[in-house]
Amino acid sequence: MLPSRQIDLPRQRRYSPAIMQFRREVLDVVESPMVRIATMAEAMPGSLKLCYGESDMPTPEFICRAACEAMAAGHTFYTHTAGCPELREAIAAKVLELHGVACRPSEVMATLGASMAIFTAIRAHVGTGDNAVVIAPAYAIFSNAVIIAGGEPRRVPLARHGSRFALDVDRVARAIDAGTRMLIVNSPSNPTGWVMTVDEQRALFELASRHDLVILSDEVYERLVFGDQLAPSFARLAEPRDRVIVVNSFSKTYNMTGWRLGWAQSGERTIRLLYQAAEFMTSNPASMAQQAGIVALRDGEAYVRELRAHYAARRAQVIAVLSAIPGVSLPEPQGAFYAFPQIDGLTDSAQFTADLLRDTGVALAPGAGFGESGEGYVRLCFAATEQTVTRALSRVREYLLARSAEALS
Repeated sequence: MLPSRQIDLPRQRRYSPAIMQFRREVLDVVESPMVRIATMAEAMPGSLKLCYGESDMPTPEFICRAACEAMAAGHTFYTHTAGCPELREAIAAKVLELHGVACRPSEVMATLGASMAIFTAIRAHVGTGDNAVVIAPAYAIFSNAVIIAGGEPRRVPLARHGSRFALDVDRVARAIDAGTRMLIVNSPSNPTGWVMTVDEQRALFELASRHDLVILSDEVYERLVFGDQLAPSFARLAEPRDRVIVVNSFSKTYNMTGWRLGWAQSGERTIRLLYQAAEFMTSNPASMAQQAGIVALRDGEAYVRELRAHYAARRAQVIAVLSAIPGVSLPEPQGAFYAFPQIDGLTDSAQFTADLLRDTGVALAPGAGFGESGEGYVRLCFAATEQTVTRALSRVREYLLARSAEALS
């Protein structure tokens, strides 16, 4: 028999006020209801997972081949924290091609996905006691990054006008005070599909200039719009350039979500600030992924056109089915690859999506995961094959019709 051992229980640790503050800020970040739904769906064999913000199609072969060739050629080492010069040059060239905006490679920074660019930008501009205005409903990273930075997220809901969302400039203006440091907006929008107009961008830029604020503009879905080829970009308005940080990504445009490659563009002073911060968090994106990104930008236009056509067909399919269901109100998705229907009488979208998944095997994201203004809605990602979308819509339709019949009985 082994001798018994005295077990010393750890004494209560004493933390400095700064550490205690950081612990409180992190603990203030609650688990997203989307994570709970995704966890349930992963444990359910055969479930149709339309809760994720990504396509079910793999990265195209020409991009994968470029990464393999890059590794064979020796691109397996560190690069500059802001990315290799060739990638920064390629991004600057694509911005010029798409938006007619000439920016220097020094005004571009490659990042580990758009998420890293967003987090770093917020951490560099928002601190304890500050606040940031977030246009909502919105992906939870914006508000949570502000909380982790010690700030207060002030969510300003979009206005609903019939089948469209619109920016409520007056409400944004009322949310700004002496402690506001940043305006945060995502267009094309996850989850609503709203796309800012040029006039709305100008109004927001004027507010930022008047109050000396920085705009953080998440434009990762700029190529995935319907009716146009490209969404308006704040890059076209940014003078001085440090007034705006535009965030973009390879994830949605080229189906490269798992590659973790994105970028930020701003003035040179701001980009230097961001990569100095990133040096001690993540350092550079993987060098072979950067080389694949160069090829995606250079050779990917035909693929982007095919992808947009596929999503347009799935969008039409979703609109046709959901709009015909009694009790469902669907704002028209103008961009991205989400439908965001509002369901009559829905007050707990997290419970609704859990029940839907249990009864039908279809996983949708609860609107509450995008802030209070998202409650009563659910998000359906239609970046999937026609067969998957058809099967999911059939099950959702039957479930909602049965729900309505039960409510009337």
